Amino acid sequence: MASAFANAALLISFLIPPKLFAQDTPLTQPALNSPPTAMSIAHETIPMPKDPAAILNVAAKVNGLGGPGLRPWHVRVSYQTFDTNGHSQDFGTYEEFWISDKKYKRSYTSGNFTQTDFATDRGLYRSGNQNWPGFFEIMVRTELIEPIPVAMSLRDLELGNNHRSFGKVKLQCVTLKSKTIFPKKDGYCFQQDQPVLRFASSKGGRNDTLYNDVVVFQEHFLARDIRLMAMGKPHLTLHIEDIEVLSTINESDFALPPDAVPVLGGKVTISEETMKSLCLRTVAPHYPENARTSHIEGPVVMQITVGKDGHVTNAQAVSGPDALRKAAIDSIRKWEFRPFLILGEPNEVESKFEIIFSLSN
Repeated sequence: MASAFANAALLISFLIPPKLFAQDTPLTQPALNSPPTAMSIAHETIPMPKDPAAILNVAAKVNGLGGPGLRPWHVRVSYQTFDTNGHSQDFGTYEEFWISDKKYKRSYTSGNFTQTDFATDRGLYRSGNQNWPGFFEIMVRTELIEPIPVAMSLRDLELGNNHRSFGKVKLQCVTLKSKTIFPKKDGYCFQQDQPVLRFASSKGGRNDTLYNDVVVFQEHFLARDIRLMAMGKPHLTLHIEDIEVLSTINESDFALPPDAVPVLGGKVTISEETMKSLCLRTVAPHYPENARTSHIEGPVVMQITVGKDGHVTNAQAVSGPDALRKAAIDSIRKWEFRPFLILGEPNEVESKFEIIFSLSN
């Protein structure tokens, strides 16, 4: 395999101070066989818009490995997952050979989940674990490919501009606010003069994502080190070990192993935990007054269908207090999700979801 970042990347020398990662366990740094190759400055300079919506629109297109016009590439990523207490839970690697949305090879290898998908002209084939990737696996690829969702709706959100400092590093930030709508991430921060993603927050600052060691790859900004923090504790870390443009395509990399089986098309069923990784925005339910005065609370579990456009097309309550079911259904019908893509095409998804009504919160 070609050396890491060969013909690919320009290192951007500004890092968020290491003290922000004091509770994290660092992953192994890559051993580069040659220094990153600088691209033309003209390809890297993208003016920063002034309007917050324009900033997000431009940034969504130039951060990560998604979008049209990319030449075939190969990436290898090491990642580490943590439990709710911030203790190490699992180590893994993610590797992808991408030719197009309909031809690729994606592999996850970890103690909890090992799987390889082969996208071919005959359809999608799968080796190893036959379930769809779980929460952490989807988050690994999402942060790598599309850290700012292109499909994100800004409808009914109040956008704002502000600045935030991390030690000597000053960033230009866009905030997303609403009293009833909760986007997956409610703040994005960028390099001051360019829409280079460096930081994102969610749940009012309780969860943070930090993007460090940023490089330019095929005119896209890509963070080699990504840290997801939950309540100040590590949740998921990613480190890009290798990335390269595939100047030639080795068909042997896409050869199907004996245990590969075709993945059937049609509506996909995934777990609630996995579905959470696809959620872009939620809407708070209205607490029915009769349920409030009667001190009725508890979870409502619903069976939902998410359409190809990421909107909930059907929701039915399967358990929970009768007085709360309609409010839960009305709420989740307004939620939005990332489209679930198979071979580059959106698919319908079924899942169960729980909304908890609590009088104390």
